[in-house]
Amino acid sequence: MSSNYQMWITANGEKEKLRLPVHPEKIEVKMGGKNTSVDISGLGEITIMQDRPAAVISFSCFFPAARFPGVQVNSLTPPATLAKKIWDWKNSKKPVHFLVTGTGFNMHCTIEDFQCSEQGGDVGTLYYSLTLKEYREVSARQVKVDKPTKKATLPADTNTRTDNRVQPSTYTVKRGDCLWNIAKAHLGSGSRYTEIYNLNRDKIKNPNLIYAGQVLKMPA
Repeated sequence: MSSNYQMWITANGEKEKLRLPVHPEKIEVKMGGKNTSVDISGLGEITIMQDRPAAVISFSCFFPAARFPGVQVNSLTPPATLAKKIWDWKNSKKPVHFLVTGTGFNMHCTIEDFQCSEQGGDVGTLYYSLTLKEYREVSARQVKVDKPTKKATLPADTNTRTDNRVQPSTYTVKRGDCLWNIAKAHLGSGSRYTEIYNLNRDKIKNPNLIYAGQVLKMPA
């Protein structure tokens, strides 16, 4: 007796198809979880959500060698042919498409396990168990990574500090010097002699009278 549902496994871009001739009595679907929890002081248990693992589908049934009221297809394919098709798909290491028409069950899967055997008294019929695992396409995400900028580093501190204070400039008067000549030679203009005089009023009483050996402060 045919039902309103059809169970299909297809492969190779839907070019190869296999309709289950007999519906399994039960299909087991495992949708596990990978959530973990941690205890944080003062907050209690905190749940950390993770992506769920792939769903696992498993069922057992048989490929009949002869028609009976539970057959869902119009014509029977030899059980060995159906078994070989599933073996070939498994060995191809390519995902298959498992769907049940009239329901929301529609999933690409890998064939994880397939076993079949004959039983006495039913020659030619193959009894099988099939385990499928949800297949997900891997998509690469482009992540922009900013290159770390090189930071300027200061030299390591030492016990002795560098003295970077500006030291005042001085000049020691020689025999035959006058303020005009000193200003012209060291400041670029003789007229700046008054700057030398103003800086050294504690030593020079008369700008026209200086003595050899005097140490004069010089303008910057």
